[in-house]
Amino acid sequence: MMDATLRKKLRELEIGALRLVSNRFMGEWSSNVRGQGLEFRDLREYVIGDDVRRLDWKATARSGRPQLRRFSEDRQQTIWLALDLSASMEGSKAEMARQMLAVLGWAAVKQADRFGLVGFSDHVEVHCPPARGEAQLWAALEQVLSYQAQSPKTDLGPLWQFFLKQLVHRSTIIIMSDFWGGLDQKMLRALASKHEILALQVLDPRELSFTSGGLVPIYDPETGQKTWADVSSAARARKLAQANEAARQELRIALRKAGVWYTWFSSAEDFLPGLMEFFHRRMEVLGA
Repeated sequence: MMDATLRKKLRELEIGALRLVSNRFMGEWSSNVRGQGLEFRDLREYVIGDDVRRLDWKATARSGRPQLRRFSEDRQQTIWLALDLSASMEGSKAEMARQMLAVLGWAAVKQADRFGLVGFSDHVEVHCPPARGEAQLWAALEQVLSYQAQSPKTDLGPLWQFFLKQLVHRSTIIIMSDFWGGLDQKMLRALASKHEILALQVLDPRELSFTSGGLVPIYDPETGQKTWADVSSAARARKLAQANEAARQELRIALRKAGVWYTWFSSAEDFLPGLMEFFHRRMEVLGA
């Protein structure tokens, strides 16, 4: 049974989701998620008037004639929301990730999509099977809010393995994490070849910039280790911030090479405009 604090937090998330999921947001959600529920059916020869964006260039090269890909709607499309529960996802990052979960979940409810939830650290800790409806959403959120993760660490490999084993039909997987921990590129590429993956990285502003002022402690909540960073000058603080930015760019490149859609958010800012822009930009790239 929920205590008063948990009930209050759940109610706040519900009110926030209802307020944020506007008609415009639903338009972006519908185009991105439902619009990708297509399964390749066959090839046929191109005729004038066909959409050239559907051309299969490899098949065209093999046959010597323009070949068009044909698709049929996949009515078994399912949305999976994966939330990082590790120790590094604390404070404002955890709060933003939960708000994102509520908003995306509520969008799925309004669209009548089937959706499931996974909470993970260095293994899958919470698993809510796919279902439809408002009751499913708030029950899943209750589990996330009340759950105490067994491990403080992040390892994305077991998450990829879980989805590879569990998902039979093409699905959309949306991951909310700070992405501390290895990606396991081989398994990620295998997963992305079968399913649509959207990576939403949530960062604390303190991970993005540093103020000069001598030695500052840097605590790793996943290992419990504390180190000291020298930011005695603006140049040193800038160098440390640049190293963090380089790590973020390395992650972005690795995800995109694997076929994963990526964007990031600062936990100090409103995430909704950035999320809508991400959806809109993605659909422009896909030519929808």
